[in-house]
Amino acid sequence: MSGPTPAQILEAAGVPFSSFPHAPIRTYEDIERELALPAERLLKTLAFRAEDRFVLVSMPMLLPAGYGKIAKAAGVSRSKLRRAGEDDLAVLGMAPGGISPLTEVADRTVVFHPSVPEMGKVYCGSGRDDVTIEVDAAALVELVKPVITDVAN
Repeated sequence: MSGPTPAQILEAAGVPFSSFPHAPIRTYEDIERELALPAERLLKTLAFRAEDRFVLVSMPMLLPAGYGKIAKAAGVSRSKLRRAGEDDLAVLGMAPGGISPLTEVADRTVVFHPSVPEMGKVYCGSGRDDVTIEVDAAALVELVKPVITDVAN
């Protein structure tokens, strides 16, 4: 694992949050089965590689991602954007199913969908597939300072 965990980043910044363990999750079906959480409060984070940096995109779980819009937000052509593989996630210190917008990896762009700041309490990845973080979306946005733009299809 490289750098502090998402929970450690939140703790160091003094952002209130809670986390809870559960069975490993990777898909939305896993989330529905394992977590009794409201879908409108679930924040998915997708990880991409764009040339020599990471692009992390956080958006409401039920919105479809627009890869062209993500590439534009990251300032790269669509052909230069690829989903991060497990080796890439290892560099971030994250597991599939636990991707978080919270990382201190230097070469990264973090993008949030415009609806995120107003979502209230959200549930997001902890870096692990068996722990979920609950945090206020506005506090998360203030800490991460992402690019905010529409990345949904």
